[in-house]
Amino acid sequence: MNKPLKIGAIVIAIVIALLALIVILTTVLIDPNRYRDEIIQVVKTQTGRDLKIDGDLKLSFFPWLGLQTGKLQLSNAPGFGAEPFARVDMAGVSVELLPLLRKEVRVDKIRLKGLKLNLARAADGRTNWDDMTRAKAESKPAEPAKKSEPSAALAAFSVNKLDVRDADFTWRDQAAGSAYALHRVELTSGNLIGSSPVPLHLAFDLESTKPKITRRIELDAKLNVDLATEKLNAPDVRLSAGDLKIQAQLRGTEMLHAPKINGRIEMPPFNLRALLQELQIAYAPTDANVLKKVGLAAQVDYGAQAVAISDLRLTLDDTALTGKFALQQKPHTAYRFDLAVDAIDVDRYLPPSAKTGEDKAAGKGKGGEAVVIPLALLREADADGQLRVQKLKASGIRSEQVVVKVAAHGGRIVLGPNEARLYSGTYAGNTSIDASGPTPRFQFDEKLSGVQLGPFLKDAQLFDKFTGAGNVTLALTARGFDADAIKRTLNGSVAVAINNGAIEGIDLEKIEAKIKAIKDQPGGTGKNLLTSLPALSPEKGDKTAFSKLQASAKITNGVVANRDLAIEAPHVRVTGSGDINLVTNKYEKYVLRVNNIPFILDGPLDSTLPKPNLSGLVKEQTEQRVEKAKEEAKDKAVDKLRDRLRERLKR
Repeated sequence: MNKPLKIGAIVIAIVIALLALIVILTTVLIDPNRYRDEIIQVVKTQTGRDLKIDGDLKLSFFPWLGLQTGKLQLSNAPGFGAEPFARVDMAGVSVELLPLLRKEVRVDKIRLKGLKLNLARAADGRTNWDDMTRAKAESKPAEPAKKSEPSAALAAFSVNKLDVRDADFTWRDQAAGSAYALHRVELTSGNLIGSSPVPLHLAFDLESTKPKITRRIELDAKLNVDLATEKLNAPDVRLSAGDLKIQAQLRGTEMLHAPKINGRIEMPPFNLRALLQELQIAYAPTDANVLKKVGLAAQVDYGAQAVAISDLRLTLDDTALTGKFALQQKPHTAYRFDLAVDAIDVDRYLPPSAKTGEDKAAGKGKGGEAVVIPLALLREADADGQLRVQKLKASGIRSEQVVVKVAAHGGRIVLGPNEARLYSGTYAGNTSIDASGPTPRFQFDEKLSGVQLGPFLKDAQLFDKFTGAGNVTLALTARGFDADAIKRTLNGSVAVAINNGAIEGIDLEKIEAKIKAIKDQPGGTGKNLLTSLPALSPEKGDKTAFSKLQASAKITNGVVANRDLAIEAPHVRVTGSGDINLVTNKYEKYVLRVNNIPFILDGPLDSTLPKPNLSGLVKEQTEQRVEKAKEEAKDKAVDKLRDRLRERLKR
């Protein structure tokens, strides 16, 4: 919409200049109607367009030199239809006489009624004003550039009152298939370049086809620009578009050279969700009631090289954000911030997750594509700041007193030291990303202390059959552009220590007792165990409580090697050893021993349960039978030897 408004402003300026020219000419030519044809011919010669003047040209001399016209109409460019390019129902201007002798134009009033401006662009890219701009460029020979002060030119021109009524501006873009229009445009103002603020009123109906919207927009302000000092004073600015309202008090300096503006801006809470729907912007959050109360208040300092926002107060439904933010644009883009949030549920604002567990584990985006790290963006990042959140819910995880610190320079991003309280415990950690080289590198140093892992894992939608208070320490490195590559290059160590917990869905003591009972049956073999496996399936209410669970692991290229799992329970002792492949998301023949009875885990992490190790059990039973046979043979040999000795003694 900027281009139609700019062209509209140019047309208004042309009309005003034309009227001023006619007024000056009529100081000598008493009857302007005698020169109607000459005016039309000049326009034809200069623009190639047809100017139509209906009604009389009225001239006045006292107390102001003035001219008033009836309808004026300027034809459209060839190929853009019969609709005129511009027309006006009535135009009038009046100026002071004496300032004209000093080459100053002091306009008392400019009136335009019924201005209609039709702007268009054809499918081939031509616009219906190209011919006029070319004609203007060709009619003037090249001249050396002259330095001029814009304030000096403006100081010789002033308008005490501007009154534009019932104006229409349309923009039709055949190349883009879109159309915009401003209807019922009203513009009134006093002398904006005077010594004190004057009222300004602008109102119009905005219509659009893509998206299809109709909305009344109104601007009311008191302002002025002092040309001598180049200062802007706007003590009261009010903009409204439906229930969206913006209020501001602004001051500016160097307005004609390098504008700098500062002041207070306030936006009372409004329904942003309804506006997005009206603009046909697709947004389907988890909670349909979000974005219905969005407001803003801030102190703003704007310049060509930087923008600073202080005393920021953002209302987002039930959330309040406060703090400050600065954006430096030169010599390069840089961000500085210090923000605080009282409480926010981020999940409410995100779309419902449609990912499968496999996609989630693999770091896939919508449609199954891998989420790629934006390397160029990371390299260009220049930021320092911190975010503090009193209460946070994100990805299902709830936390309090969250502190996140960011330092990003030259492709090296450090997140931390970060901290939070969550699930009766604490979190502390640092994450660093080095994107300065050809492949981004990551380092994770994270620690959970005293965290109730049951609700934590359940809220994170990772595992809902585990309880216990634990400590988890991670020290990992990785590299790559997406989650799959990161997992394939994951290296480091992890340590876990959990007290007074339980694993739901499996009762190791019950399973161990059943296996022992089968083994103790006469002729108990691996075959008997195989036929009895259905009886070992988990039953409702099964749970293995433990007093302590400890494990450490070394991770090499995404494979977790654990050799020291130990679980202590009232009647069961469990040890474990094996590998977990994070790349394939599977156990790789991980062996558990429950009271020395072997179990094996081999398969997907999220669906594999421990199964008795039949080969191990058969081998164990065979070895036991061999040992038993040896003992029996030994006992028989001893008995025979004893009997022989007795017989010899009797002799």
